[in-house]
Amino acid sequence: MLYKISRETGIPLIGTIYFGIIDRGTNLLQIRASNSCNLNCSFCSVDSGPDSKTRANNYFVELNYLIDTVKDVIKYKGIKDIECHLDSTGEPVTYPKIVELAKKLKELPEVKITSLQTNGTLLSKSKIKQL
Repeated sequence: MLYKISRETGIPLIGTIYFGIIDRGTNLLQIRASNSCNLNCSFCSVDSGPDSKTRANNYFVELNYLIDTVKDVIKYKGIKDIECHLDSTGEPVTYPKIVELAKKLKELPEVKITSLQTNGTLLSKSKIKQL
């Protein structure tokens, strides 16, 4: 089942490793907009693929809620050289608004680096240019 996490759900975006924002006390913020994956890797420690035997739910975070929370975390940290690393317990490029997410993060003045960890299978020349 796919769950959309928005401000209206009341679900916080800090405090879980499955979705939202992970801050480990450095200038790097891990941004997890979704947790689904397009592959079924036999070695996957989180069994995230479409044929998962153990994962019952997938999550999708509403874009503006995620961006607003990133802004709140940056303000709280008070750091001016943030790296926003787009990753997932699945494949971050399955997030339908991945391009918009990357663009909005790059627009934040405190964000100096935006990086992406992907298996690469959903990338095309066009998608890479957009990102």
